Amino acid sequence: MSFNSKKIGALLPREKRYVLTLDKGLTLRVHPSGKKSFVLRICQNGKIKDVTLGHFPDLSLAQAKALARKKQKQYAVDPVSGYTVNDAYRLWKNLKRGRIVSYKDEKSRLDRYIMKYIRDRQLDEITAPLIIKIASKIEDQNKLQTLKRTLLRFREIMDLAVCAGYIDHNPISRLSRVFPSPIVKPMPAVDWRELPEVFKVIKQANPRLQNYFLFSLCSMLRPGEIAKIQKSWIESDVLVIPASEMKMKRQHRVPLTPFMLDLIKRESEFSPHPRSKYMFAGRLSGDHISKQALAKWLHNSELKGKLVAHGLRSVARSWLADQGVMHDVAEECLAHKAIDPVYRAYQRSDFLDARRKILEQWCSYIKDCAESAGLL
Repeated sequence: MSFNSKKIGALLPREKRYVLTLDKGLTLRVHPSGKKSFVLRICQNGKIKDVTLGHFPDLSLAQAKALARKKQKQYAVDPVSGYTVNDAYRLWKNLKRGRIVSYKDEKSRLDRYIMKYIRDRQLDEITAPLIIKIASKIEDQNKLQTLKRTLLRFREIMDLAVCAGYIDHNPISRLSRVFPSPIVKPMPAVDWRELPEVFKVIKQANPRLQNYFLFSLCSMLRPGEIAKIQKSWIESDVLVIPASEMKMKRQHRVPLTPFMLDLIKRESEFSPHPRSKYMFAGRLSGDHISKQALAKWLHNSELKGKLVAHGLRSVARSWLADQGVMHDVAEECLAHKAIDPVYRAYQRSDFLDARRKILEQWCSYIKDCAESAGLL
């Protein structure tokens, strides 16, 4: 009969103590008083030794197995099964789900590159050489950034296992030193002074994509945030994006300049679904434009390798710097989150009025460039 904590909790005492076998050498003694003890029986040199591990429910069945396994390995006895890598992985998922923006991507990487090989392995069998062998397959594909992130997250899993008492130490705490560091390449972006030339290329796109490009440049938002903008988020001349739709998970307000309002009006004329709730409707009713629409067009244009959709934010940030805009205001324009938690606790303004004046100057420059290129 297999046991779990629920079944153990339901066991009733008898007039005399009775013993139930749970696993290799691990037993449960149920006393007339109702007390339940986990006892490990070890045979060594022809002698029998009983070791009391603890009492239920202070000690769970899983914890008792982990302790029994540790004792049995000390005596070179074939051990019971203890906590697996999947047990620690489950802790990590429960902790990170809904708390980190990149959860789905991080989980997908872990499943693909690590977990499929060792999900059911005992935690105390995980060694640095084992993980190096597995991680080397990622290095062989020259995916050094993926390797770095995957090892970072797996190290977190093993750290959680230590904190939960599943294992005594993390055997891969310094494993990243074995592999070369990835070379970080910034996303391709042109200098803001080159926008007139960029617009000459954008002129080759269809009018709707031109309009989408101009709004992306003006708003300084991320591609995914722009694609999902809903009409109901516009309050007079301010776009209020809910925290749930922002990368940093905090509400972001975008002051809409007269030029940006004109672009929104033009979009309503181009839209394949004028009644859509989305400002930039997709081909299918009820959906928004693809987050990759602009990126794909740029990739297939003369701007390939010179500019990507996300690079428009870099163009805008460089312009802000060259105009002498205060750092905090410039960072708020791009909806960046201050690193210092103490600063965030005290500084809660989003500089809306200051950003409005700045965006009017930025949009004025963009409009001049667009008109010179014949986009407007």
